[in-house]
Amino acid sequence: MPRWAKVVVVTLSVLAALAGLGFGAAVLLTGHYEGEVGRDDVLGRASALPTITEPPEYVVVTGGRQSPTAAPPGAIGENFLILGVDTRAGWTQNQSRSDTIMLVHVDAGRRHASVVSFPRDSYVYIPPVPGRWAGGKTKINAAYAWGGAPLVVQVIGHLTGLSIDHVVRVDFAAVRKITDTVGGVDVTVAKPVTDGRTGYRFHAGVNHLDGKRAEIYVRQRYGLAQGDFDRVRRQQQYLHALGDKVLSMGVLTNPMRMSSLLSEVAKSLVVDAGLDLTATARALSGLRGDDLSFTTIPSTGFVRSPAGTANRLDTAGCRDLFLALRTDRMTEYFRTHRAYPALTGA
Repeated sequence: MPRWAKVVVVTLSVLAALAGLGFGAAVLLTGHYEGEVGRDDVLGRASALPTITEPPEYVVVTGGRQSPTAAPPGAIGENFLILGVDTRAGWTQNQSRSDTIMLVHVDAGRRHASVVSFPRDSYVYIPPVPGRWAGGKTKINAAYAWGGAPLVVQVIGHLTGLSIDHVVRVDFAAVRKITDTVGGVDVTVAKPVTDGRTGYRFHAGVNHLDGKRAEIYVRQRYGLAQGDFDRVRRQQQYLHALGDKVLSMGVLTNPMRMSSLLSEVAKSLVVDAGLDLTATARALSGLRGDDLSFTTIPSTGFVRSPAGTANRLDTAGCRDLFLALRTDRMTEYFRTHRAYPALTGA
């Protein structure tokens, strides 16, 4: 694998700890590390759920169809659903939340990957869950608590009109271990801000984050100017900082450090039963840093819901984005739409 491909893949692996590009971790976790990765028939269980009859709101019909004509697997790219799960010790699934949801679309030519973030408070349709939910719109992160990863797969599929090919679940606790493994990272904060959950204060300028502080940094949303949106941007900022640290300390050329990093990533992952790690590594080995683009689903303002304030989705914006994903035209999409905005106010 070329050096730059390794750089990109290691960077993706790091983001996997944040439930970002978890498929990047799968790329590296072959052979020895594959045995440390958990397996779950998520897609099989998702396909067994009752069909959603609610008309899709953000899936536009083009050419008389809601999706492209049938094509061989991979002909219109592959979609990896990444779930960052807070499974604290002793918690059951019903007490857990998937606070970070990302979709990674790899184009059919394996030349470009698009990362789309779904903020946890996005106001979307979730189907009925016996004994838990009558069906209707609520915050998207409730799907995991009510039905686990299979329900999230179904909700994202209904929302976007996409077929989910693979699923990667990552525990937030891995952020601490991975950060400490590389000796911490540095991030630049625009102005002082205090995390309301822990009371930890980040000062203006460069902050050195050990594992504990890194977890606080990537999970904070209260006290940030744009709440959950700034939290997602922080995760991207942390990713780049960690990628820089990995390069500067020579992890790629140091077998022991590489082994420690990959081992920690592997232990934090659970992937779908059908994900072929070796084949994925081979298919994505040509990706470079410039081949990755980031965005978030378009939102416009807020809406009051029984679950609290939620993010109202931008109907036209979501339709454009989801159509580009379904037709494998994300490079064209980014020519006319803004990529992931810079971190502000944090």
